[in-house]
Amino acid sequence: MNKAIKILKDPTTYEDAMSRGDARHWKRACAEELKEFVRQYLFSTVPRPTGWKVIGCKWVFKTKLDAEGQIEHYKARLVAQGFSQIPGIDFDETFVSVMRGENQKMKDMFKDTYLMQNQ
Repeated sequence: MNKAIKILKDPTTYEDAMSRGDARHWKRACAEELKEFVRQYLFSTVPRPTGWKVIGCKWVFKTKLDAEGQIEHYKARLVAQGFSQIPGIDFDETFVSVMRGENQKMKDMFKDTYLMQNQ
């Protein structure tokens, strides 16, 4: 990143993030998150059925620091407020995050090593 900006706490709301001196970094992080949603086809726009509530969402912000404590990356995630969902009414499946390829290879390597050691 550019110059390090001293930050005591990460923002807790979108409004907080956009009202700070480093707002342009948070705005870019939010744009990157939404771009990923589009790239990975993580959502679709559908008409809202009459009488159904809409599940809210919230931005979660995290400043990533390097080994020296300098800001390395601004990270923003848009998360569903799933605590308001009712199983069987609002959803009938449970989300399972997808493991990235390199993580799967590492998991397989550990599994193979474990199996070899315990034969």
